[in-house]
This record gives sequence, C-alpha cells and structure tokens, in this order.
Amino acid sequence: MKTEQLRKEDILQYKILIDACFGNSNPIDSYNRYEENSPYTIWVVKDKGVIVGSITQYSIDLFTFSFQPCLMLFNVAVKKEYRKQKIAQTLLEKIIEKGRDDGYRSINLTCLDDAFPAHYLYEHVGFKRTNSLKYSLEL
Repeated sequence: MKTEQLRKEDILQYKILIDACFGNSNPIDSYNRYEENSPYTIWVVKDKGVIVGSITQYSIDLFTFSFQPCLMLFNVAVKKEYRKQKIAQTLLEKIIEKGRDDGYRSINLTCLDDAFPAHYLYEHVGFKRTNSLKYSLEL
C-alpha cells in the first residue's frame, strides 16, 4: 500500500470513499475545487491504485495563542473491508511525525461521542480527550 497526497485525477475515488464511510457528501463539483496548494492537505492510502483510506489535515497558523501553529484533522476514513489493518493508525502516525518535523505545536480533531473504535485509535496513537465542547450554528 502507498500513502500520498490526493491528486486531482483521484477526486472521484476520494468522494466514493467519503460517501461509503460517512454517507452522502457534497456533489462532485464541490470536490473538484480541491487545490493541492491550500491550507489543507488530503492524505490517501492506495491499494493497487485504489483509494482505501484518507485523512484531511488543515493547517492553522494564527499568532494569538501558543498552541499554534496547529493542525486540525477531519474525515478519517477507511473502507470497511480494509479496517483493522492499521491503515488509519499508520496515516495518523505519519501526520504526527510530519507535524513535529514541520514545527507544529499540536494536532486536534473532533469525533462523535459514540464512535468508540475511533476513540480507542486516537488515544492509542497519543491523543488525549479534552474537556472542550463543540458548538455549531446552521446558516
């Protein structure tokens, strides 16, 4: 298996993975706006050319707090038939290592309260549960 940054020609494969893991996502037109030189990076794992896992990493570099620059992670996804093969763990470990090397001070993510396998994975690779609450406002 190979880990790489998402390429434009693989956008449809990536959307198929996201839809399979999380349900119906935005239309493909939204995905086609992905730019490789943006504050976010999408890392994918391929098996024989097919995307089987991914994590989206978003870089935040504000000057206001000492925990920055930091990374936010989103869309940790692995095809069902590829789970329990340490694909997400390997991706997380690579992002953690690269984040350290690139001078980031923290990595943050959110997770559903009842996603217990994900909780175990995140804690296994070193994440700590915080006392933060997530708020949302639909516009």
